[in-house]
This record gives sequence, C-alpha cells and structure tokens, in this order.
Amino acid sequence: MGPNEMSESRSAALLSIVRNSAVPHMHLTADTLANWIDPAVPFHRLFPLLSAVHKCDYLRCYMLHVHGGYMDVKHTTKNWNPFFDLLERSPAYGVGYTEVGPEGIAEVGGALQLEMQQNYAKIVGVCAMIFRRRTEFTAAWYKQLHEVIDSKADQLLRNPARHPQDSLGALFTDDSVSQYPFPWTSVGGDIFHPLAYRYHQDILHADLAPSFENYR
Repeated sequence: MGPNEMSESRSAALLSIVRNSAVPHMHLTADTLANWIDPAVPFHRLFPLLSAVHKCDYLRCYMLHVHGGYMDVKHTTKNWNPFFDLLERSPAYGVGYTEVGPEGIAEVGGALQLEMQQNYAKIVGVCAMIFRRRTEFTAAWYKQLHEVIDSKADQLLRNPARHPQDSLGALFTDDSVSQYPFPWTSVGGDIFHPLAYRYHQDILHADLAPSFENYR
C-alpha cells in the first residue's frame, strides 16, 4: 500500500505464491484496490489516512470478510487446494495455521493476554487464512476494526500517517515523535487474536503457514 517497490525477497515470495498455491489469486496493490471494493461494504472514510502497514491490516480483514481468502506476501511451498477442500467439508467459519507460540500473541495486556498465551495452540495466525465470506466472525472483526478507527478519528484527522510504518511514538529522522494515534498492532493482531480465541471452536487448523524467514 506504499509507494515503494517490493524488495527482491518480497518479489520472490510473490512468485512462490503464484507458482505453488495452485489456486486463482490476485495481488492487491494501491493500483488494483478499487476493483475489490464492494459498494455494499464500504471502506472506512479515514482509510486513506492510515499508515501503509495499517492499511494492509485493514485490508486483511476486508478481503476475508468480503472475498474469503488472504495471504501475506511471504514465501510458501503450499498448495492451497486441500485447505479450501477441508473448509468445504466442514461447517467451520474458516481455516488457518496454528499461531507460532506465546510470543506470537498480540500484546493486548492483562488477563486476556496471559490466557491467550497459555492457549496459543487454539489460535490461528494472521498471515494466511481462508474464511467463508460474511460470517459472524468476519462481521465482528470488521465491526471492531471500524470501532477502533472511530475511537481515534479526531486524533487521526489531526495526525495522519507520515510514514509507511508510522506508529504512535515512532521517532522520525527529524527527531520529532509521531502523534499518529495507532500503536503497531492496534488495528491488526490486537483485534484479531482475541476474536480468533473467542471463536476458536469454529476455526480449523491446517498446515498453511508461509515462511517467516527472509521476507523483507
């Protein structure tokens, strides 16, 4: 979602998806985004003010809610047909990979974070998943995402993202401190992990995790 070109490693990761996933796919970019917006499910009006990272977090939710499948641009060797077949044979809302460990759980704080860390094996990760469209789960995710943005609307209007990786408190090269209102995971894992935990009995686990090495 930023103006930069993908790195050589990212480009290679995208090629691995094209070669190995064996399912129809599309590469979502700022140039192709308009083709995937459903007028019945509008984007938040402040979407353009988010950082590129947080736009991607937003789009992960949006694409799964409206269209059903999502994968980060990370290296994969996996054929995704068996995962679609697995979900097709089940009444589950979706299928994802098991979160990598307690350290992978979003730092939401308090008793909930501790409980999720102790039960991380029940929670799917955020980087690759397939969901039925417009389920109770994805609707709750979309609703909470908009509520989080609404809760910081005034601050966001005053302090839109100044950098693709902007986050609250980030230090810029001019030594100024970012007043952009969202911490790094606040519109991503902080919303997704508690929901995935709440709905864990309705989500299947399968070996569709991408590689988490050398993807930058």
